Amino acid sequence: MPAQTKIEFTREQLAEFAAFYAGDFTPLVGLLIRSGASRDEAQDVAQEAMQVTLTNWPGVQSPKAFVRTVALRTLRRSWRVTQRDISAGKRVAQDAMTVAFDANEDIEEAVRMLRMLPDAQRVAFALHHDGYGHAEIAEITGQHRDTVRSNLRHARQKLLRMLDPDSTRKEANHGP
Repeated sequence: MPAQTKIEFTREQLAEFAAFYAGDFTPLVGLLIRSGASRDEAQDVAQEAMQVTLTNWPGVQSPKAFVRTVALRTLRRSWRVTQRDISAGKRVAQDAMTVAFDANEDIEEAVRMLRMLPDAQRVAFALHHDGYGHAEIAEITGQHRDTVRSNLRHARQKLLRMLDPDSTRKEANHGP
């Protein structure tokens, strides 16, 4: 863990920041709420942005602009992390369906479902199933790594729909 640097402020700097905090915290929370945050999320983000502003206070030229920039970036970063968590949860569900596909005792049905996939998706899925990573599949197939990821995602989605036809409605409604 990096060593903490002690920041020293003059009384005037602390008084200026205290006045800024008192006058700008509520408007900052309002901005974040209007930007799509819940009240609790907005208050947490505003507090974090004010803390960053305090640590940079001596060099901050425009406190309102600085704190809003920090707050909006923090809010967007929080949403990206949440979106990644949601995506990871969906991948886990898709992987569970893939395991169900693997456990399918009707080999002819499994082969039939695989044949319904486009060639690129079928090959990417088969290689991934055999333990190859995205980079290795890209090297083997001569495709870009992002294309491999896309093919795998689409293959999983199609196999999921084949295994569970009701999943189409669940995906459309964004429900579990």
